Amino acid sequence: MLEILQERRNATLLTALFLVCFVLMSFSARRRGGTTVFEEIALGISGPLVETAAAPKRWMSDIWNSYIALRGLREENDQLLSELASLRGISVRAQELQSRVKRLEELLGGVPGKKDGFRLAQIVGRNQSPYGKILIIDQGRINGIRRNMPVLHQKGIVGRIFRAGQTVSQVLLITDSRNSVDVIVQRTREQGVFSISARNEGEVRYIPADADVKEGDLLISSGLGGIFPKGLPVARVLIASGKGKQLFQKVRATPTVNFNKLEEVLIVLATLKDNPWK
Repeated sequence: MLEILQERRNATLLTALFLVCFVLMSFSARRRGGTTVFEEIALGISGPLVETAAAPKRWMSDIWNSYIALRGLREENDQLLSELASLRGISVRAQELQSRVKRLEELLGGVPGKKDGFRLAQIVGRNQSPYGKILIIDQGRINGIRRNMPVLHQKGIVGRIFRAGQTVSQVLLITDSRNSVDVIVQRTREQGVFSISARNEGEVRYIPADADVKEGDLLISSGLGGIFPKGLPVARVLIASGKGKQLFQKVRATPTVNFNKLEEVLIVLATLKDNPWK
């Protein structure tokens, strides 16, 4: 029992001595202007805690700055896209204008005669029903347009004025069964009449059975009938058959004008003397 008390007393004395030394060392360090061990431990623990507490604020600041920058970029991107769309629209209009100028140059250059005897017209409507092949143009009586005036394209004859309104007119196409054109085979000067058959096919009637007509021949207007000027393209021969077997050949032909692509036409301003069918 005495030995146990002796051992505890020795341990107590040793612990007390250690605490006295530790306090003296701490006091000595503060007196020299430094920091104590406790303060060092406290600083070592508080540093990471402060850093951890400040991190969310820094992250939020970075996120906010990134959002502001992204929003600015998005607004700038929207503005650039708007400007790009505007430039594309201008480019499309410029290309369309250039295309129209080219078409008009070809149209004016492809029609013989003085250009002051023509009126340029824009196609504003179409009626391609089985009962009639008609175009509507933006020229009327106030522009000097009259019934039966010829309507042309650089590729050939389009038709004639069917009805003339005050500001618009109807053009009866040569592909309408109510229309016909006196033609000449350019290569051989054989004559006939181009029209549309009941089967809605282009045909040339009254070509003699012994006439020299073959596929690819160009048919031009003969000037007969008092409406269409002479020498303008009308159609090309597709098939010529029946030579020597009957009175007339069976000649099929297709117009030189592609009516589905027409946008502008020229009207021949014939006077009453020139146009007896007024």
